Amino acid sequence: MSFEIEIISQNGIEFNGDVDSVTLPGKDGYITILKNHASLVTTLKSGNLIARSSKEKEKTIEITGGFSEIKNNKLIVLID
Repeated sequence: MSFEIEIISQNGIEFNGDVDSVTLPGKDGYITILKNHASLVTTLKSGNLIARSSKEKEKTIEITGGFSEIKNNKLIVLID
């Protein structure tokens, strides 16, 4: 069961595709997003963003902060 993710940096789109789960370094600790997650907007701190998919290898991006929004099975992540 997958959902759409779009990771955007100052340089443009870093990643766009379908994933099964995403783990984000939230302000108060790591949070894992799965399909049908409740709508949520949160700030991100420095750490690793980990996107997992059964179709592709795990993708890890080191970030220094940002924001994320999950709504209607689409996760948008704005990173520094």
